[in-house]
Amino acid sequence: MASSALLLLVFAFTVKNALAGEVQVKDVIKKTYDVRPGGTLNLDLDYGNIEIETTSSDHVLIEMERIASAEDREMAERMLERHEYAFDKRGNDVHIRSRYDEEKRFMKKWRHRSNLKINILVRVPERYNVDFSSGAGNIDIVDVDGRIDGETGAGNIMLSNVRGVVEVSSGAGNIDIEGDLERVEVSTGAGNVNLYGLRGSVEANTGAGNIYAEISRQPEDDSELTSGAGNVVVSLNEDVSVYVDATAALGSADCDFPLHVEKKWLKKSFSGEINGGGPELRMYAGVGNVSLRRN
Repeated sequence: MASSALLLLVFAFTVKNALAGEVQVKDVIKKTYDVRPGGTLNLDLDYGNIEIETTSSDHVLIEMERIASAEDREMAERMLERHEYAFDKRGNDVHIRSRYDEEKRFMKKWRHRSNLKINILVRVPERYNVDFSSGAGNIDIVDVDGRIDGETGAGNIMLSNVRGVVEVSSGAGNIDIEGDLERVEVSTGAGNVNLYGLRGSVEANTGAGNIYAEISRQPEDDSELTSGAGNVVVSLNEDVSVYVDATAALGSADCDFPLHVEKKWLKKSFSGEINGGGPELRMYAGVGNVSLRRN
């Protein structure tokens, strides 16, 4: 069969929480699609947490948990009814869409939205691409080998043991990425960025937060890491060849390699070739420190 669906009402209870004064209604919706490696998982959510991991089978398995909290059971069930979702397979790609039908009055709208929690767990083949868009929510992706492209308006992004190309952004949240990465482009309006296992070029930007990047192999293209307010630290393997241009507009600068640190009033900087030079490595901190360390 091409696909199968299962709707489960895991539990629903009407006894009010003595502290919160609320009733919770919860359900879990499951769907399975037969796919081939190399397709793309597309997620389009107004809000909700997303967790993606791999499976050894050629399937995409979706499990969406919805938890509605309200003053009584009837109101909680109405909240679930106002939540619209759709699962769809197009060719070798799988699409997930989730929307909450907001009420017009602002205060009630946000009170109800905050009391409806959406958690989506998806298992995909190891070689599969991911494209996500979420208005608000955390993103957690593990063991995927493919292109990862997406954004969340507010939330943390954590990618573990991933391989390939990554382009992700968060309006406000931390970004942590670890794996065997060909190219990385990340940005966050406010949050820290931590990158491990880089073997290609990297572009990382945060409006307010620290950046740490570990470059373990020789990059072929230029890289740039920028923080408006925060520290920028790069850890470089001994055998990597780059041309470094590092500046702290208001802060300090230090380098484990034999490059001279220039001091001009509040500005500190260093530049020059490492191991004979190569692609450019630009580091900039508006208010903060820049550091180049031996890995």
